[in-house]
Amino acid sequence: MRLGRRTVVHFLSQIVVTVTGFAATFIIARLLGASALGTYKVALAIGLFWLSIPTNAVATAITKRMSESTDRSIYAGAGLLVNAVLGLVLAAVIVVAGTVLPFVVDPRSTEFTNVLVTYGGFLALIVLGNTAFRTARASVWGEKRVMFTGVMNAVERASRTAVQVVLILAGYRVTALVVGPIVSLFVSAAIGFVVLTNRPTLPDRAAVESVLAYSRYSWMGSLTSRMFGWMDTIVLSFFVTSTLIGVYEAAWGLASMLGMVSASVRTTLFPELSELDAANDYDRIHHFLNEGLVFSGVFLIPGLVGAYAVGGRVLRIYGAEFPQGAAVLVVLVGAYLLNAYASQFIDVLNAIDRPDVAFKANAAFSAVNLVANVALVWEFGWLGAAVATLGSSALRLGIGFASLQALIGRPRVPFYDIGVELVGAAVMGGVVAVALTVAPGGIPATIGLVALGATSYVLVLLALSKRIRTKAIGMLPVDVSLPGR
Repeated sequence: MRLGRRTVVHFLSQIVVTVTGFAATFIIARLLGASALGTYKVALAIGLFWLSIPTNAVATAITKRMSESTDRSIYAGAGLLVNAVLGLVLAAVIVVAGTVLPFVVDPRSTEFTNVLVTYGGFLALIVLGNTAFRTARASVWGEKRVMFTGVMNAVERASRTAVQVVLILAGYRVTALVVGPIVSLFVSAAIGFVVLTNRPTLPDRAAVESVLAYSRYSWMGSLTSRMFGWMDTIVLSFFVTSTLIGVYEAAWGLASMLGMVSASVRTTLFPELSELDAANDYDRIHHFLNEGLVFSGVFLIPGLVGAYAVGGRVLRIYGAEFPQGAAVLVVLVGAYLLNAYASQFIDVLNAIDRPDVAFKANAAFSAVNLVANVALVWEFGWLGAAVATLGSSALRLGIGFASLQALIGRPRVPFYDIGVELVGAAVMGGVVAVALTVAPGGIPATIGLVALGATSYVLVLLALSKRIRTKAIGMLPVDVSLPGR
């Protein structure tokens, strides 16, 4: 159960990330409104996510090469060198763009140009901090110290929220929001480099070329993850107001909360799968993939039902402007569910050293996502952005499954356990539907409905799935025996 417990520790750290993220969104929405939240999210989309595509591709290569090598220090050094150059170049591009744009277009014409011009200097610092953070985290991950990467994520998110809250209370608005990640990223990066066992050393040319060779394909995976989470934000910034972007991002934040388990499982499994590939142990790779698929939708499947039943009530927690995003929330949870399964297949392709195949799957997703976002947002507004993400995620799932089947055989899908999750979600939906007939309005009642639904779902899951029940017991820090077992 060593791997399972590492997943639990990483998951617990993700809970810290999620709770602090929810708290930050709640505070921003309540104190500054949906408009400020939307402006901040556009800034994050530009500086923290879209411009991190090249450096994140290198970070993926660092993890891959370190996890399969006995000389990890040289690959840590190679990745650090490449990312340092990339980070400085990207930061310079932002500063130049923010300076030149006012002479070309009216910065107020779209939310995108407004953010780039107004907060260009801050965005450059975010890029540098994010480059350092991702490089440090990838190196620690390459040592298979997944628990430490979870701690780094938790420290980064908690410190970001703390800085933002302090500055908001001091009277700052969007400036407080963009300063938060600058501080948190540099602090968390420093922690990562301190705990790193294999200190980066001056690399030789072969190590640098090896990292770049893997990055040549892994950048598409980085682009795909950015497009999944942030393409809609960028497209919306050209077509709708910052207020609607803020509501959309609140809905997206709730959807991403439900994907915590899937993200933790993937983070834990990747270095293990990479090592198994080096040993050509494909039977174990199939086993770990099967395990990952069991837990990919364990929160997202009931979350989809819950979003339909009480999504509007949950969004109202953020403020009176937010319930209008209820339909968007349902579609986004569905998109996240499909992408969670797709990412398991794509991660295995990368782990077995076939980034070229993963590249093709991710390229198809990216092309469809871009075209669909622009077309559907133009025609249908913000709901079109959510539908575009849903459709492109379904395509990625199909291509990922077919590609993996062609390389290592048909993946063993755990149909029974996924079926149990569907049954549990249906029972949960029935319980919540009955409770809604008598539940009063207000935040306490909404929280009670969510807790009631979650409890009924977990009870059904533990009662019907021996596999999930056994895993849950095995992940506990003490030995537990059940009667009759």
